[in-house]
This record gives sequence, structure tokens and C-alpha cells, in this order.
Amino acid sequence: MGQWLNTILHDETIVKIAKDKFTSIAKKMKEVRKTTLRFHDFKPKFVRVSCSLQDTGMTQSRALAHVHLKHATGNKKHEIRMGVHVGGRKTKARSCRVADILLHEMIHTCFPMDGHRGGFRQLSVAAGLLSPMTATTASDALTQRIKKEVVDVLGKYPHAPVTLIPRGQRKKGSRLVLCECGECGCKVRLTRMWINYADLSNDGVVQCPMGCDSDGGMEVN
Repeated sequence: MGQWLNTILHDETIVKIAKDKFTSIAKKMKEVRKTTLRFHDFKPKFVRVSCSLQDTGMTQSRALAHVHLKHATGNKKHEIRMGVHVGGRKTKARSCRVADILLHEMIHTCFPMDGHRGGFRQLSVAAGLLSPMTATTASDALTQRIKKEVVDVLGKYPHAPVTLIPRGQRKKGSRLVLCECGECGCKVRLTRMWINYADLSNDGVVQCPMGCDSDGGMEVN
């Protein structure tokens, strides 16, 4: 998909439209390089993609993906992080959706100062992404291209969506097994290892720690 972006970026019509904007940005940044859209080509060697939780935690953030630009990463790489709650393993349609989300983040690396405006917006529209720019979706034509040239070639996105349960809603449990004496009512909890040991060494009887002589031993619940 990076080649698609660079083909659009080298289009002279788009270069002419955006030239003035990038000239002003370059002056502010005190850049001496050529200030055209070519300066903002997509460079895959400076981009890494991973799958992880988003900044505020998956249960709070609505972001499907995020890019840490290279000026902030410390490793001179743009780090794109796809959310773990975004999956594409089940169907090709979902994998196409993952790909257009990734394309959105790739465009950010071409225009690191534009946010969701300016060059980012121009390139997104030219590539086939639909508004709103903060949460773009692929047009039908772009979806078909992604399916044909990406998903059908590389296969489905090998990740199923992960849904974390909030801490207050998680089921609480214990690995210890409750054992109760039928004679005195004493209750103790034991690991399964010691219960299995009783099955082998003591005819399956777990003796009451209070010294009860019950033939059946403690009841394992």
C-alpha cells in the first residue's frame, strides 16, 4: 500500500496544490530540503507495525490504531500500533477493514505535522478513504483494491479480536479446593496436588486435621 501512496504523492497536480503549504511549514521548521510532497514519501524502512493495547487501555480507548511518530519514539522509526481489539482472522472483509485502518496510519507518517488536515486529508481522499478524517473508512473501490492486491495475496490478518474484561467484572476464583470434615465440620483448602497424593497414598482419604476418625475422611467439594 505504500507504493499506492507514493504514486499519488508524485502526481504533479497534487504537488502543485500543496506546495505553498509545505513551503510555509518548512520555513517554520528551518528545513533546507526541497519542500514538495516528494519530501513526504512513504518510506517503509522507517515504519514499524505491531499489535498492542492503546494508550488509555482497551476498555476505555475507542482508537482502532495509533502511530507514534519518529521524533517521539527515540529509535528514528514511526511505530504504528494496531489495537488488539481489531481482528481480521474470521473473514476477508474484516481483514480489509484492518488494512484501511493501517493505511490511515501510514498516511500520518507522510504528513507528521498535519494532524487530520492539510496534506493528510488530500492524500487520504486521493487514496480512497472517506470522511470523517479522524475515523476514515474505505470507499468501495479502495476496499476492492485492498481485497484483490493485499488480502487475496497475503491472506487474512492473523489476529482475532481480544476483549478484556474490566477489573471489577472479572470472575474471582481460587485454585484451592475446599475440603470439609463430616464429623466436626472443620473446613480446609488444599491444592489439587495434595488431594491427588491422598488418593495414591491414603486410599483416597483426606484426614481431618482435628484428628477425627471418620472412615470416609474429609469431603472434597
